[in-house]
Amino acid sequence: MSLIFITGVSGTGKSTVCQGLKSRGYEAYDVDDDGLGRWQNKESGYIHPKSSIKAHQRTQSFLDNHLWVVPRQKVEDLAKLAMNKKVFLCGVFSNENEMFDLFSKIIALTIDKETLINRIKSRTNNDFGKSEHELIHILDWHKEVNKSYKRSGHVIIDSTKGLDQVIDDIIKST
Repeated sequence: MSLIFITGVSGTGKSTVCQGLKSRGYEAYDVDDDGLGRWQNKESGYIHPKSSIKAHQRTQSFLDNHLWVVPRQKVEDLAKLAMNKKVFLCGVFSNENEMFDLFSKIIALTIDKETLINRIKSRTNNDFGKSEHELIHILDWHKEVNKSYKRSGHVIIDSTKGLDQVIDDIIKST
């Protein structure tokens, strides 16, 4: 059938949507929660084990010198699973554009800046964005990414709506 990618900046609700899809009986994977993503050093290529980098270690220097990546083989494996059924991959990673060919559809969750800030500050399931430099990083990213989603032809879904409506919109678009 199809591998559907649900992306968006930190705080747009990808992990919550993933859990909602699972609760509706869909096969869905979360880049962060299911251990697909890793920090990779830009210069050396070294990939850190997921649990090796704690929030206090994600300094501005660390973010400047590392990317959050998913190995292509992991996404290829999901694409094979999706040959006979619908499978969702939810998350964001620096090298995602290198894997766009593996997805039958790409859905981008978007929200306004105020909602984004509120979600980042109040969420308890992820500490990325709790530090000031990470929040600035997310807000800078937010400014640019919505333009690129539209240029890339991704399906855009406003995730400020209630979870059930967002999931309904996702299912309708697939």
